[in-house]
Amino acid sequence: MASSETLDLDLERVERDAYADMYRAAPEPVSSSLGLDCRAAADGVLLLCRGIDHIQFNRLAGFGLTQAASVAQLDSAIRAFEQANLKNWIIPVPPFASDLRQLCVRRGLRPHARSWARFQRDTSVRFDAQTRLTVRPAKQDEASAFGATAARTFGLPAVVGTWLAALVGRPGWHCFLGLDGTEPAATGALYVDGEFAWLGIGATLPEHRRSGGQSAILAARIAKAAELGCRHLTTETGVPHPGEKGPSFANIQRASFKIAYVRENFTAS
Repeated sequence: MASSETLDLDLERVERDAYADMYRAAPEPVSSSLGLDCRAAADGVLLLCRGIDHIQFNRLAGFGLTQAASVAQLDSAIRAFEQANLKNWIIPVPPFASDLRQLCVRRGLRPHARSWARFQRDTSVRFDAQTRLTVRPAKQDEASAFGATAARTFGLPAVVGTWLAALVGRPGWHCFLGLDGTEPAATGALYVDGEFAWLGIGATLPEHRRSGGQSAILAARIAKAAELGCRHLTTETGVPHPGEKGPSFANIQRASFKIAYVRENFTAS
């Protein structure tokens, strides 16, 4: 296997593992309230969130990449989505997973309207960004502020804030806050696994946008990853449709991330 293909597999793997650990981190009351489930599915993980019918929380991640995907495994995942009464779920299919793509097509699935761009950069070059916010790691007693800020930004229920708060101080996770004085304004998280790291939960409250906060939080996470010995960083976001604004898409590229590939998301609806 070519080195670029190996790298692509690792980028998918670290995202898969970050989400799996995020689900495992949910406190029991949160897990019960949202109907969270994280199950092994061959080389992937099946992620379910019955309380939020959205593709961000319901997917078959990292599946069919290092093992041949089987019809039985795919059908089992589809049944799980259906039994959970979920309409908005996806099976991410990167371009090098041609067998999985063919299997999805044969099963009558089709690409979702939203594809995601897989971004990648190494840590050899610093990224500096100016902001009026104070950007620093979230302290343990700021876990609730971290979670609540992200949940509010994304328009999610308050219980999601409690869920994300559980990541602050968790092994492998490094969570950052952007503060306007003492007021939480922005968030970002870094999940580290050896030489690879995933960046997610980048959120800025509407009243604090255009402050440079997200770029500064990207810079802080890149610097932290380099400090920890990571070599490869990855993140992903939706590809904007023609005429659609894509602030996250642009911010990521300003931080010297390059598009490694565009990933289709297959679904039944």
